[in-house]
Amino acid sequence: MDRSSLEALLTPVVSTDDPTGFAVRVAVLPDGDRPEAGDWHTADWVTIDGTPHASLLVGPGGVVQLNPGAYRTWVEVTAPPEKPVLTSSRFYVD
Repeated sequence: MDRSSLEALLTPVVSTDDPTGFAVRVAVLPDGDRPEAGDWHTADWVTIDGTPHASLLVGPGGVVQLNPGAYRTWVEVTAPPEKPVLTSSRFYVD
């Protein structure tokens, strides 16, 4: 991903049930960091080829501005009584 690009950052969520009816939040952090309360952002759901993805607009003018480096997304789904937190694979911003 280029740091000057404004685009939806999509993180696939694998689940036995459809999670898209539940609230989802995303944190985008440098690889190795864990999210704290202020890192979470309300995200949207996008389904691609039957797989739900947490979607967050990143880049200039987006929810999160990313500098060059290695990152991971953290996805939190509020599905009472559960609240799973998932991480993505590492990705890079140039």
